[in-house]
Amino acid sequence: MRVGIIGAGISGLATAWELAKRGHEVHVYQREQGIGGLIATFDFEGVEIEHFYHFLCGGDTDYFRLAQELGLGDRINFKPAKTGFYYQGTRYPFSTPLDLLRFKAIPFSQRIRFGLFALEARWRKEWTQLDEITAKPWLIDRLGKQAYDVIWDPLLALKFGDHYDKISAAWVWHRLYRVAQSKGKMGFLEGGTRLFLDTLAEKLQAQGVQVHEASPVERILTQGRQVTGLQVQGQGEVPFDRVVSTVPMEVLAGLLPDDDYAASLRRIQYIGVVCVMFKLKQAVSPYFWLNVHDDRVPFNGVIEYTNLNPISTDAGHIVYVPYYVATDHPIYQMDDETVLEQSWCALKTIAPHITDDDKLAFHVARTPYAQAICETGFLNILPQHQSPIMGLRLLDSIFLYPEDRTQSGHIDKARYCAEHIED
Repeated sequence: MRVGIIGAGISGLATAWELAKRGHEVHVYQREQGIGGLIATFDFEGVEIEHFYHFLCGGDTDYFRLAQELGLGDRINFKPAKTGFYYQGTRYPFSTPLDLLRFKAIPFSQRIRFGLFALEARWRKEWTQLDEITAKPWLIDRLGKQAYDVIWDPLLALKFGDHYDKISAAWVWHRLYRVAQSKGKMGFLEGGTRLFLDTLAEKLQAQGVQVHEASPVERILTQGRQVTGLQVQGQGEVPFDRVVSTVPMEVLAGLLPDDDYAASLRRIQYIGVVCVMFKLKQAVSPYFWLNVHDDRVPFNGVIEYTNLNPISTDAGHIVYVPYYVATDHPIYQMDDETVLEQSWCALKTIAPHITDDDKLAFHVARTPYAQAICETGFLNILPQHQSPIMGLRLLDSIFLYPEDRTQSGHIDKARYCAEHIED
């Protein structure tokens, strides 16, 4: 069977791998030059690193399985990952139950409630009822108003903007659940994502998979509600028995006839991200993840990747500062120099010991479809994997809901898609 895949991110490549193992002829089409999508890497002053940060958790079993198949299983490392919290000028450790008990930014009784809530999230399995509950009142009820205002309000408000008070409790629950499964440890692949992508690309080529870079799909071809192929820029009409789309729903809708089905796909809304990276001479903090709630700082977190994965002796200290914002937000519209200067000034507020001399390099990456906006009732607007157009199957991060976007989750969905491609 001939299968065309739209998108060469982790979903598209993992689907191609699973289909090729089952003997199908597979072609993958990527709009840009280069593969990887949101896990793509670049040369950051001699360090091959991702544009957007990723890490592994203990429950990422599908990633571990694929890494094993690629011969990379023994390169996965886990280590204790320290978390901190910077609140209104004071930095607190925030990794252990004892750290939580000492977190004086919220009343002692609410520290206890937060700990019990985290335990409950770790062991909870049923979550569908949380899809109908808004996160904000649910969190206030479980934790207390001050704990919500200090810990969760900045996360939701800065990440989802005008939508923050409509976000599903199910989405919040799974963030706690995933991290809890790691029991204080997080992981990385020695050699990084570049090694993972290069190895997977080599294996795909050996299996006969053709990956067409800089080859935008212009239209999904159909006849009588049956997929017949793809119209590809520079290649014309290419026939396929099945098509798998891994692009965001809004992009997919633009490849289909402008009908009720396309309109239903456009109901899924996304926010973008502007991710600022710094390569520094010294560390900002001892933490891998530093949550931030400070009126002087326009972001809610600092991810110091080299505090998890040292990479190499000449890597310096790699720091990510993400802004999750709509594409019409002023921060998304800012030029690189302005957002860099804003981020650097705020970073020096958090870490007064760093100076301009510590800045070795910097980089800004943007993407308009970083995160689906998971409002209450999100399950009700999720499309089916199998579209009403026979032979067209859908993959996107929305199908991981309530799970946040993870490489392992995408790999799991890719395998499911391959197993059912002939349905």
